[in-house]
Amino acid sequence: MALYGTLFFHHFLLGKQDKFYLEKMLLSHQTIKLIIISCFISKIVLANFIPFLNDEAYAIAVSNKFSLSFFDHPPIGFWSSLIFNKFADETLFFYRLPFILYGLATTIVLYKLGQEIKNSYLGLWTALLYNLAPFYFFSGSLFIVPDAPLNLGIVLVGYCLVKLHNISTKNYNYLLLVLGSSLALCFASKYQGFLIGFGSLIIFFYSPKKLSFLKNPIFYLCILLSLTGLLPTLIWNYQNEWISFQFQGSRQGSTLNLSNFLIMLFASFLYLLPQTILIPITKLLVIFKNKDAKISILTPERILTLLALPNIIIFALVYITSDKTFPHWIMPGWLLLLPIVSNSLLASYSRIKNIAFFSSTIFIWFFLGIIIIHSQTGILTNYQKQIPKWDNTLELINWSTVKKPVEKIINNLEADNIKLAAFTWTEASQFSTVMGKKYKIVVIEGNPHHFQFMEGATQQNPTLLIKMNLGIKPDIISILNRLKVYDKNAQHIKNLIIKRGNRDYATASLFLFRQ
Repeated sequence: MALYGTLFFHHFLLGKQDKFYLEKMLLSHQTIKLIIISCFISKIVLANFIPFLNDEAYAIAVSNKFSLSFFDHPPIGFWSSLIFNKFADETLFFYRLPFILYGLATTIVLYKLGQEIKNSYLGLWTALLYNLAPFYFFSGSLFIVPDAPLNLGIVLVGYCLVKLHNISTKNYNYLLLVLGSSLALCFASKYQGFLIGFGSLIIFFYSPKKLSFLKNPIFYLCILLSLTGLLPTLIWNYQNEWISFQFQGSRQGSTLNLSNFLIMLFASFLYLLPQTILIPITKLLVIFKNKDAKISILTPERILTLLALPNIIIFALVYITSDKTFPHWIMPGWLLLLPIVSNSLLASYSRIKNIAFFSSTIFIWFFLGIIIIHSQTGILTNYQKQIPKWDNTLELINWSTVKKPVEKIINNLEADNIKLAAFTWTEASQFSTVMGKKYKIVVIEGNPHHFQFMEGATQQNPTLLIKMNLGIKPDIISILNRLKVYDKNAQHIKNLIIKRGNRDYATASLFLFRQ
């Protein structure tokens, strides 16, 4: 990023307006490759630097016991966290390595997709956008979340469908098998993957090669392969009263909520870079205004658009009718439009367009860099006597300092079959993960998510509960009163001070009770 920013400002601040100079110095193949490689190296560094987010700790904690599927998502993301499990106890990196590799594979497929649509230059730009967009950089290529395998499945589906509709394509059978496997990966990664399947059906309906597909027995094998990705989720939910579908469905609202929609739109600008949103919206408006446009002519751009639209439309409706939403739900749709955005950026030289793109990219990444550094050091507020209330980075706090004191307390208690507990599923996730998943863990208030299906969740044992509080003066009496609902003899054991940088920042309070 620094190299790219330096080249950009050097060019424009010196007033050099020669198009050839811009292409040669800023947009060369070598420069783009260097940026992509730098992004990959940055992910490896950050994998060892950023503590587990709550969702990451949760994936590690609940996957400790094999499950066919999980409360929140289909299983692939959870299973993937265990690929390098034998090495993972010593470092954050090995837990995250499968997801870094998913991101690398997605980058390669996006390059091939852009190359198939136009040329290798478009492929490089498409891969570049994937690595520059903050959401895809983190959630698609680094963090232990199901977006990484989902993204790989999505771009493989897009590549296969574009390739299948290329008149020069010969390896139909091979592509159909890859398409079926890719759809299975989508279905087994996240519920948004189901909409990619729906988009594929739309493309099939308009496909001029529909009859040739129907006559090919490999096409039916493709369908069977794709359906295998649904089986773990459907079987597990059937066994558990469709609890996942009930949970996901509860997030849909029924009243107009324009403010939530605008918040989600603004967040999407930050997650993906503004141009990644604005360019497709502009193109879609042009398409809708053009009444003569023939959707039956499946150009690569139309294939990707049809594949993306179900996700974009459904979640745009969810955003405008609910307040229980997150910006990343709609990201799978925008992912498929990256080649279209790249092609638009390269279509014609515009100094203003380039200034806007590079400036927004540098600004957003500078902002994110400050947040990451501050979350681990407190650099923005360390000069103040008291940490302000807005400065809450508990989700990025490093729980590792809790492990040894807690192990010592457990050894001193000399209690058999002791369990760990927390009031929320997020703290239970962090507590279980930092303790190496050695103990049974329960959530005693609120929605326990997949913890309710973990062994020992209902067994009566001595239980050590942790409550993480901002600041160094937690309200112990209030916490005890909450615990005495379960055990009138509940007691406070100890407070552990957690530092952020060199400053006392939070307190992990430990309590003992029977639950």
